[in-house]
Amino acid sequence: MSAPSEAKHHSQYHHGNLREALLQAAVELIREGGVEKLSLRGLARKVGVSQTAPYRHFQDKNHLLVEIAKQTFAEMTAATTAPLDPDCSARENVFRCGKAYLRYAINNPERYKLVFGPSIEQRASYPELINAGMRSFGVLMNLVEQGIAAGEFIDGCAQMLANGCWSGIHGFASLTIDGFYARQQLPIAFDDLLDGQIRMTVRSISRNPAENLTI
Repeated sequence: MSAPSEAKHHSQYHHGNLREALLQAAVELIREGGVEKLSLRGLARKVGVSQTAPYRHFQDKNHLLVEIAKQTFAEMTAATTAPLDPDCSARENVFRCGKAYLRYAINNPERYKLVFGPSIEQRASYPELINAGMRSFGVLMNLVEQGIAAGEFIDGCAQMLANGCWSGIHGFASLTIDGFYARQQLPIAFDDLLDGQIRMTVRSISRNPAENLTI
């Protein structure tokens, strides 16, 4: 029996919906079998279109992964920006940003591992991907710059301070995704552990570490 044609399913994917359907299905396939087993032909079968249909939207598998990563960075940027409050201190907003970041990472492990893992080849050849990553990191960077200017954070290179914060939070996210904490007998509830990790991260760059966050 021949594979269903794209025309047969065209009504389901009008106005460019096929591209989004392919991206979402690709994430599902990565979740089911890993990046290594993902293929454009397998993706076409999952969505129910012709084997050539995905190639009209993505040049190859690497290009598909790049598009997923760009989408992921955009989602992370939106997720970490949403809880920020202009009436709060930079310290409090870094906490809000970090918590939203961790929640996104833990709830989207396939996407998170893709954007920071080795699966995408020749990243430097995709400037839009690099820029999407920089915009995502820029949310934290801007908060750190605000905190330095307001005297909340220690004087120093904003990029180095932001990178120090991100490294700690990224490490916690990666350990959680890999199941490290699920295998441990934790002394406190996981949500409290998550909050504590972010609080320690904020304290590490604070001018007055003893000052409590009001969150």
